[in-house]
Amino acid sequence: MIQRRHPVWLGLVVLLACLFANSIYAQLVPHPIGELKFGFTPVLSEPEMRTEFEPLMNYLSEAIGQKVTLYIAKDYGDLRTQMENRSVDIGSFSPFAYVDAARGGKISIIAQSIIEGSATYRGIVVTRKDSGLKSIADLKGKRFAFVDPKSASGYVYPRAMLVEKGINPETFFKETIFAGSHDKVIAAVLEGRVDAGAIYDGALGVAQRSGVSTENLITLASSDPIPHDAIAVRIGLDEALAKRIQLALINLDKSEGGRRVITNSKKKLTGHVIAEDSVFDVVRRTVKIAGMSNRE
Repeated sequence: MIQRRHPVWLGLVVLLACLFANSIYAQLVPHPIGELKFGFTPVLSEPEMRTEFEPLMNYLSEAIGQKVTLYIAKDYGDLRTQMENRSVDIGSFSPFAYVDAARGGKISIIAQSIIEGSATYRGIVVTRKDSGLKSIADLKGKRFAFVDPKSASGYVYPRAMLVEKGINPETFFKETIFAGSHDKVIAAVLEGRVDAGAIYDGALGVAQRSGVSTENLITLASSDPIPHDAIAVRIGLDEALAKRIQLALINLDKSEGGRRVITNSKKKLTGHVIAEDSVFDVVRRTVKIAGMSNRE
């Protein structure tokens, strides 16, 4: 009787071993083999993000011979989390989100976005023409909208601007909100839910091209230049594959498919260049000015 049970026990052991192996495999490979996920911080609404970046996913899929799918991060910090747990393979980070994620040591920069032919942009503070506000000083006691605590143009740089003027950002405003994206800051200002807000300088053009009337907005202040988004891969991604991705990005304007991406970009993407981590040292310095070093 005992000898007859050996095959049963052996079968159970094999079954448990397979289940354990599958569990470990699922953790290490959170999406199908051969499929890559490219994540983006949520600079626009989800429909606009898909319209903007799905063509780039199609281009990359063809260029590297491997399926690339779009992941829209829930917020600016979520992209770091998803890349650290290997759920996302490639990430396009806004500047401060990149600086924050790079501290974890689990991503490696491969490129930088070029918008309208420039590697830098600026943060601006906007208000309505009829607000009566003429300067940053006039914002004392007003309602103000930031984008996200990890947005360079939508929080870090305007905060540094205030600090450099001797203003305490914690007590200066009557109320502050984090709207979540640049288009939501614009909507909050236009609708009168806040008196002013911080966005990146290209956000007004994107809003106009999406049918939003921004003629009633004026700019109160502009930040120092900020490097455009960093594109990074997760540590552990095959180096040869990472190189193919990098080459596809920097050669975007050299194929018909890539030129279609550029032509249809509402953000006015004109290409990518190879970039190093040191490009974002200027962001790290601004973080210190803003008094946020211990918050990274």
